[in-house]
Formats: sequence, C-alpha cells, structure tokens
Amino acid sequence: MIEAAHLKGLSLVGLADHGPRNIGTGVKNSQVYLEIKEEVKIINKEYIDLDIKVGAEANIIGLQGELDVSEDVIKKLDYLLVGLHPYVLPQNFNSAWKYVLGNQLGKLNKGQREKVKNINTKTLIESINKHKVLAITHPGLKMSVDYKELALACVKTNTALEINTGHKWPSLKDVLTIASTGVNFIVNSDAHFPETVGELDYGAYVLKKANVPPERILNAVKD
Repeated sequence: MIEAAHLKGLSLVGLADHGPRNIGTGVKNSQVYLEIKEEVKIINKEYIDLDIKVGAEANIIGLQGELDVSEDVIKKLDYLLVGLHPYVLPQNFNSAWKYVLGNQLGKLNKGQREKVKNINTKTLIESINKHKVLAITHPGLKMSVDYKELALACVKTNTALEINTGHKWPSLKDVLTIASTGVNFIVNSDAHFPETVGELDYGAYVLKKANVPPERILNAVKD
C-alpha cells in the first residue's frame, strides 16, 4: 500500500485496518495497531517523501458508542476512524438484540427500519462525543442513519464525514443534503488493494457538485 502511494505521487497515506470485533476481517487485537506503527517506522526510512499515518477504523459494539479498540491504544495512534458495520461481535446481549440483529430485521420491516435508524445515529453520536474521532467512515452504508442529525453532531465535535470512493458513498443526493450543515469531509479511497490507492475522483466530483470549499475537505491539496 505504501509503495503504491509512493508510485502514485501521494504526499500522505493513512493505514487503518478494521477493529478486532469485525467478523471475518480486521486485526486480531488492539495491540496489532502498535505493531503496525513500529513496522511503519522502518518502512518510512525508505519512503522519506511520504507522510505515513497509522490509525484504526474502530467498530461500534455497544449502544452507548463503545468501541472495540482500547483507549490506551487509541492515544498512541495518529488518528481514529469510527464506523458502523453490520457484522460485529457486540458488547452484550442488549446491543446484540437492538443494534446488530435490529439492523438485519430492519431489512424486512419498515417500522423496525426507522427504529434502528435512530439507534444507529445515536450510537455514532455517542461515540464521537466520547472519543476524539477524525472521521466517521461510509456513514449510512448498509446501516441507515439520519444524515442531518449526524452531520450537525459532527460540526459540534469537529468530526468529518467520509466520502468513500471505493463504495461511491454517500450518494450525491445525500452529500447535497448534509453539505449545508457546514460539516467537514475527508475523501478516502478505502483501498483494500494497492491498485485503488489514491483513487479519489468520486469524492472530488460530489464535493464539487455540492459546492463544498477546499477548507472543509481535510485532505484537499492546498494551492
């Protein structure tokens, strides 16, 4: 990934694997992030023109915004991303029933869908109130949220919303809805393979259409 970023002429790249309670993917435990940081220190000697940041994409595992990455580790990382993912090991039965299973049941029932949308939004807001979060990843992807309410909370906590070019998410319609709140954005390729590192065109497109100025885009190139 770092070599791909170097070859594409990027000046900054961030590495942020999924937290350990994401089923089927992610790090084994929180300490792995610190091992990655140590490895990056060595690699950085070869790529001195590239600013390499190491963070985490933590999973929300509880109704009060609890994360699957320990606070001690978070403090040692360069940044923290937080995201909702449908297949995680929840903190307790209540979270499993209302949050994890609730999102699955929401696919079948409109009333449940609205209920779980409110739960998703609340857990994200709880999380950014408790932790210093750089950005919320792919908001609303597979787990619906109230975009306006979430964006307003992000403005208060100085948290950005991610434009994920890998999933082309959020849609232009949703970006137009939330851009008026004054929320900041960050564009991320969400590259799972070296070939897609730095592919940010979708983000540039929707943010231009929404008339979002460069000063509200965390990784915009400043002239």
